[in-house]
Amino acid sequence: MKKIAFMVIGFLSTPSLFASTDLLAAYQQAAKNNGTYQAAVATYKAAGYNVPIARAALLPSAVIGANIGANQQNPAAPGTPANFNSSGYSLTLTQPLLNIGAWYAYSEVEATYKQAAATFAAAQQNLIMTTATAYFGVLEAQEQLKYAQANEDSLAEQLRQVEAQYKVGLKAQTDVQATRASYESAVASTIAAQNSLNNAMENLTAVTGQNDGDLTPLKQDFPLVKPDPQNAETWVNYGLKNNVNLQFQQFQAEITHTQIKTDFTNYFIPTINAVGSYSNFNNPISTSQTGAVAGTYTNGSVATTTGELALNYNVFNGFGNQATVKQDKYTYQAAQANVLQTQRVTAANVRQAYLNVISDISQVQALQQAVISGQVSLKAIRSGYLVGVRTIVDVLTEQSNLYNSQQQYTQAIYQYITDSLNLKEQAGSLNPQDIAAVNTWLETMPTAQVVTPNAVAAKSVDVPK
Repeated sequence: MKKIAFMVIGFLSTPSLFASTDLLAAYQQAAKNNGTYQAAVATYKAAGYNVPIARAALLPSAVIGANIGANQQNPAAPGTPANFNSSGYSLTLTQPLLNIGAWYAYSEVEATYKQAAATFAAAQQNLIMTTATAYFGVLEAQEQLKYAQANEDSLAEQLRQVEAQYKVGLKAQTDVQATRASYESAVASTIAAQNSLNNAMENLTAVTGQNDGDLTPLKQDFPLVKPDPQNAETWVNYGLKNNVNLQFQQFQAEITHTQIKTDFTNYFIPTINAVGSYSNFNNPISTSQTGAVAGTYTNGSVATTTGELALNYNVFNGFGNQATVKQDKYTYQAAQANVLQTQRVTAANVRQAYLNVISDISQVQALQQAVISGQVSLKAIRSGYLVGVRTIVDVLTEQSNLYNSQQQYTQAIYQYITDSLNLKEQAGSLNPQDIAAVNTWLETMPTAQVVTPNAVAAKSVDVPK
């Protein structure tokens, strides 16, 4: 597909050396430098540690304790020192035998981690869309600036000719004023286009963290790719299974459902732990409680070994436990409602995205033909103006129409590209490989561009079925 020319048919753009920054390189820079995406990466990694943290409640635990102390007796017991040191240590082992709530809590954390994965996938897809939108926003702004400058140059030349003809009495003052008004409007459009380009570059820099300078442009023959399969409902069904926002809500419903079980078992089912401990206490003065005379003092240490089954049962908590479980049930109902609504929104978004791509293809083809027709019409009207059968207003009006068609044509091209990526995002299939695929649509060698329009061929590409 050829890009459309400037105002004058057969006009050649000046050769330019394209920088090495293409769409794939811009995405790689964004993945490395974008703060929002890096925060999403770190958050996802942090969420992964919740799984072993929750699993720890099901595994044995060991606690070691030790102490050393300085003691003073005043008055000291007969036969004992007034100052002495004591020390001791202990080891306690605990193994949960019955803790159903901990099992449900572990399942809940696993669902939370899956939800975190969906959140990360959404962040990655958002980075792809943000980078592509910003990148092609710059290319579109560059094209719009070219058209604006060409329009301004053409009108400047037209104004010079009309003023020269007016000086020798061949044109009226009204022709000069009409042409000057169009020229001044074109100057303002060029200034606005330059500002839009500057803003687009700043937007791309904010995404990638790099000042990319010149970007690799689109090939002149890049394809218009129709969605495959060419059936909106197939895409909708795929989206209902893979859309990451919908998956997030589904995992949220799973989490809230498990929370009901977790709280119920924690509040209404006892827990049983096996506990074993060993302690050793060294004290040069220990009170003997055996023998004929209680209260006698002997030197030594005391070692104690215990083993037990510990049962805990939360019998009553002022009806707070029952209220918590009821609250969990309503939270689950809300999550289910969110899933249902997200399903409806997802279906609508996928269907609209599919129709947008189909419409974009028709728009690009129609506007391309409008530019071709506008160029031919402008040439004919200019010829008519030179022989006196057309007015300057006719020329200026047709040139304005052509300029508008060129603007709309450029917008349609880049809208088609972003809408194609958006369709995959809504369906849940967008991934970095799509950036690599679109990157093949860009120029790879520096060339001079002949800016005459050629026919557009619609092709198909494989996407998830």
